[in-house]
Amino acid sequence: MNFAAFDLEITKILPENTYNLMDYAPLGISCAAAALSGRVEPIIWQGVPGMSKAQCQEMVAELGELVAAGYRLVTWNGCAFDFQVLAQESGMVDECGALALNHIDLMLLATFTKGYFLGLDKVLQGAGIKGKVKQVKLKDGSIMRDMAGGKAPELWAQGEHEAVLTYLRGDVQGLLELAEVVQRRKRMNWKSARGNPQNIRVPKLLTVKECFGIPEPDVSWMSNPPRRKQFVDWIPDWKRQVFGAA
Repeated sequence: MNFAAFDLEITKILPENTYNLMDYAPLGISCAAAALSGRVEPIIWQGVPGMSKAQCQEMVAELGELVAAGYRLVTWNGCAFDFQVLAQESGMVDECGALALNHIDLMLLATFTKGYFLGLDKVLQGAGIKGKVKQVKLKDGSIMRDMAGGKAPELWAQGEHEAVLTYLRGDVQGLLELAEVVQRRKRMNWKSARGNPQNIRVPKLLTVKECFGIPEPDVSWMSNPPRRKQFVDWIPDWKRQVFGAA
């Protein structure tokens, strides 16, 4: 299977420790990338101060072309976030909804199986893959050593575009490698907060639509477990598309 690992960065500068980013929508898109199987450099989309509606529409069309060419889109929380943001910014809600339901969201797969959210860095490390980019070079030559996605909007606004793109490239390249490792090993591994080994079997990399067939885990021990519909309820008519006609 050929993959196209997709991710985007937003333009809106949010308060620290924001939990639900969509509460602050519209968020804007500064840049996005897709790392493709068999290709060294990822595809990059970008706009200053942010991507226009027309640019976002063009990106949706190009993602559709990748799918038509035989690539399987893969994200980490792309169903609930990246494709929802792209739908808002492009106005192409139906098209983004279709991309979301028919792509592989590795975080959603893990969450539907285990019942809780999971960070990408943990799973990258569990797969023996270099973690997320922590150091980026700024225009003045200094090194930021605590880079994180939450800092990308402010850096982009300051003109530190290459630093943000360096971080973004690291995310999609790591995600592409993770998809290939999980497909090969048929397993996803990580360590819990207490350092205990955790894993799920992944006999097949399921699309978002297919993940709804995963048996729901016991989440009685959690005070506020994630609900499956919260990942997809922005998609028009998602129930019919997932479960078929009533």
